[in-house]
Amino acid sequence: MEDRKLPEYEAPEVVTYTDEEIFEKLGPAHTGYVKGDGLL
Repeated sequence: MEDRKLPEYEAPEVVTYTDEEIFEKLGPAHTGYVKGDGLL
């Protein structure tokens, strides 16, 4: 039987966002914020 080598492991890229970036991308309906006043 042939020796099969597994592909080399590559760690996934970690992406982080600030609260402002999330708000810009998703909008108030998805973030629970209204004009930065906090949770609904």
